[in-house]
Amino acid sequence: MFQHRNIPVQTGSGVVKTHRPTRRRSTTTMRKTLKLSALALACSAMMPVAHATNGYMSHAYSPKAKGMAGAGEAALPQDSLSIVGNPATANQVGRRADVGFSWFKPLREYDGLTPNQATGAFAPIGGGATGTGKVESKNNDFLVPGFGYTHPINDVSSIGIAMFGNGGMNTDFRSRDTLFNLGTFGGNNPGANPPPFPGTSMQGAGNAGVNLEQLGVSLAYSRQVAEGLSLGASFLIGYQTIEVKGVGAFQGFTETFTQSVLASQMTSAVTPTKLTDNGQDSAWGFGFQVGGLWDVNPMFSIGASYRTKMYMGKFEKYADLFAEGGKFDLPPVGTIGIAVRPNDQLSLAFDVQQIWYSEVPAIANNNDLALKCDLNAAFGMPSQPGASYDSRYCLGGSKGAGFGWDDMTVFKFGAQYAMNDRLTLRAGFSYGDNPISDEQVAFNTLAPATITTHYTLGASYLLRDNFEMTFWGMYAPEDSVSGPGEFTGGQAPEIKMHQYELGVNFAWLF
Repeated sequence: MFQHRNIPVQTGSGVVKTHRPTRRRSTTTMRKTLKLSALALACSAMMPVAHATNGYMSHAYSPKAKGMAGAGEAALPQDSLSIVGNPATANQVGRRADVGFSWFKPLREYDGLTPNQATGAFAPIGGGATGTGKVESKNNDFLVPGFGYTHPINDVSSIGIAMFGNGGMNTDFRSRDTLFNLGTFGGNNPGANPPPFPGTSMQGAGNAGVNLEQLGVSLAYSRQVAEGLSLGASFLIGYQTIEVKGVGAFQGFTETFTQSVLASQMTSAVTPTKLTDNGQDSAWGFGFQVGGLWDVNPMFSIGASYRTKMYMGKFEKYADLFAEGGKFDLPPVGTIGIAVRPNDQLSLAFDVQQIWYSEVPAIANNNDLALKCDLNAAFGMPSQPGASYDSRYCLGGSKGAGFGWDDMTVFKFGAQYAMNDRLTLRAGFSYGDNPISDEQVAFNTLAPATITTHYTLGASYLLRDNFEMTFWGMYAPEDSVSGPGEFTGGQAPEIKMHQYELGVNFAWLF
């Protein structure tokens, strides 16, 4: 029968040195662990989250898998945060606590367009004399925390807790860098913000950006149900915050505004006050995750997991912006992977991950505002051929405009090599299709999640038999998406990003 094992402890003659978890612990040790857990939880709650690599999902959550580009989270568990990728791994890593931090640096920019009302070219407005110049985001450095703890209950079952984060990178595009100080989305354009109707007022200003932060807590249980086979499940608690700035010029495309104009027969309008620049809003939610891990033999393992959609409360302060009146769930995620150990020192892992962004309307709905939320069409005078008006497709409507993201499939490959009893080296590569189509460039300037490729390196060093440090580095080369598309008037603005990450994790092995 497979016993609990502490995989990270490497040996010169074997890939794994078995580290049996101690069943009893002193009151002092328990108190120290509880204090450590409380400190990590507090730090995680206070720090901004800025992980947007595979869409807005991190390339990995396990510190050791981070050095392998995310490979191994399904079938090669090596630390307590591996339960985020697969809850069945909780009884494979023994009793341990992990606390880590990483410095994350996403560099975002766009090349804009020349605004032209006659052609429908509205956004994104760039810099220079014509508006086609480059504009860079001002927020580029973030500290990202991580925490996990696993605890064996008996010889065949364990529990664990882990905290993980996702985010929208906290973009900040300043209006002073754009043509005539108009702002990326024309927030300082008095002809659009507010619309020329009695009863309206300016919303927000020219500085534009979004700050989406998502924090999840995984409460996992796993059990060995047969020789080499473990099954696990997690209850997930989610908390997210958001702040959006600089989109006041889209008042005329909200359900609130257009319906008020129709009700008044074009004599007045109601300002959508839940569209932009309302400060930070927050929401709680929950989800579930199941997984399995089968050690077929000492050389080969298979793992798989599925995380449901995380059902979140609405962002009430931005009910005029996001589809379904401010609803913003987290998408389902599925992963399947294999691990191969051809000899005592080398381990290889390959994972395939699917992220179903199509399940979240606020993310997946196309931006068809000019075609389906044309107020002129409601009065029999469409602004362009084929344009129509259906309030459901307006901002805040039940089918309201989103970012037009497609589902994303990510392939991850990683390798690790035990140099000796204490030092292990890692490397990895991942690739996933870009979820953003050319036609959806305008809105995605807010959060240009263009990254498709990651290169990683990592290492672990066992300082003492019960204390280990893990390091990793990630580089995501520049990827870009360019138009033309909605609101670009035939022009081809371009959004770009590249990323760096350096991290360290401290592990206590009990």
